[in-house]
Amino acid sequence: MLAQTTTRKTIRPPSGFEDYLCRRDVAALLGFASEFKVRQLEKEGRLRPVRGAMGSAWYPRAQVEALRSKAARPLSPTAPRVRWPDDALIALLREKPRTIVDLVVDAGVSISRAERVYRFWLAHEGPRTVAQEASDVVRDEPAAEAGAGDPGERRSEARIERDALVRQLRDADPKVRAAAFEKLKRR
Repeated sequence: MLAQTTTRKTIRPPSGFEDYLCRRDVAALLGFASEFKVRQLEKEGRLRPVRGAMGSAWYPRAQVEALRSKAARPLSPTAPRVRWPDDALIALLREKPRTIVDLVVDAGVSISRAERVYRFWLAHEGPRTVAQEASDVVRDEPAAEAGAGDPGERRSEARIERDALVRQLRDADPKVRAAAFEKLKRR
């Protein structure tokens, strides 16, 4: 018995859409093993198809090329990884509390590099609590009165103080939250 190999014929785009790519071509262009990742990109809203005969999906070549050129986040495990500089990794750590595992997953760096950057960040900056940020704002207020404050700051001192109290409402310590709530109530 002969092994039957089935080859799928390439389908033609709808008339007027000759520069559009079918789902299979998009998957090949983006380096995906199957078309299901393309469907996932469509559900995420990163690709918008034009429907052809029998509901076939066709994607503009320019949109696919733009998605392909986005190097900030690889689309597949086989796509080339972006080389994150250390300052960009530290900026990721400043954004929100992250662990070493988060660095590895979000940036795609090796575990040893993530550990090294994380240790550096802990030694020099470390995670800041809301109380520390509020105390920095309170310490800066006398300097602002003396005229040595940030020249780009447009908020009044009362607004800065209120914002510091609102940040204290998010603190993990219930005593800090209660004190901030009482101060805000008195205003």
